[in-house]
Amino acid sequence: MSNTNTTREIKRGRPSTTETVSTVKRPKRIPMSGSRMKMQLDKDFLDENFHYAWINDQKGLLYDAKRAGYEHVTTDEIPSWGDRSVDTANATGSVVSMPVGQGVVAFLMKQPMEFHVEDRAEMDDLWQAREADMKKDLNSGTGGRYGSVKIDK
Repeated sequence: MSNTNTTREIKRGRPSTTETVSTVKRPKRIPMSGSRMKMQLDKDFLDENFHYAWINDQKGLLYDAKRAGYEHVTTDEIPSWGDRSVDTANATGSVVSMPVGQGVVAFLMKQPMEFHVEDRAEMDDLWQAREADMKKDLNSGTGGRYGSVKIDK
């Protein structure tokens, strides 16, 4: 938090005087009521050159994520997250994490945006090929299917 000094003029029936007022810049206030997402991140602290994802520590997902170019996000990178871990004994240190139930912990990880764009393009190609195969076989009458399906474009 940083202090900001401002000067203002005061008039109270006497000749005007000036005083310096010191204000403290506080973090954004988040109300206790209403809907809040526990895993929601403050977009102001996220680097637009990275894609962020919560990865569960189960079934080798962290290993797969690291092989795909993901790396752990630290509390230094997201200052508002460090406040959540105060007064807790956390074995993961300064890595951003959150228990998600049944003994599973999710870790916040980031991947360079160029890798994410490549991965998305590859997945889009795969899904388009699968969809084309599905449309091709719809009215072929093979595989014990009957009837017809029409897809309007």
